[in-house]
Amino acid sequence: MDTTGLIIVAAVLLVAAALGLWRRATDGRVRAVNGGAAGAAIPGDVAGDLRLVVQFSSEVCAPCRGVRRVVADVVGAREDIRAIELDVAGHPGLAERFNVMRTPTVLVLDADRTPRFRASGPLTRADLSDAIARACLVPQEQQ
Repeated sequence: MDTTGLIIVAAVLLVAAALGLWRRATDGRVRAVNGGAAGAAIPGDVAGDLRLVVQFSSEVCAPCRGVRRVVADVVGAREDIRAIELDVAGHPGLAERFNVMRTPTVLVLDADRTPRFRASGPLTRADLSDAIARACLVPQEQQ
């Protein structure tokens, strides 16, 4: 193999390693969302001050099962939150609207169904609980 070939292989490996490190650093990280797409098309009724946790999943997504359990544990302990799970194959328009690029992606929406927090990849109970608590503390005039 000549020098050019070695340089190309080294560059590809370097890019792959950088992408892997970036993905590991961002997996499961909950980040605030500044409004964004209105969630009027999200199926399901939300009454009063209920917040909504939406998990976008896919049939072949192994981490989705673990995140489903985390969402059920956290949301199941609260009366002011409702959780729904949407298959991206069955709801491609919503996945596109909410910029879902991978599964699982979890969105925490306020009572107006506006996204406040999102996380992609594996998610911890503590991070989801914190995001829900912060979404519930958003002043009414900011919602």
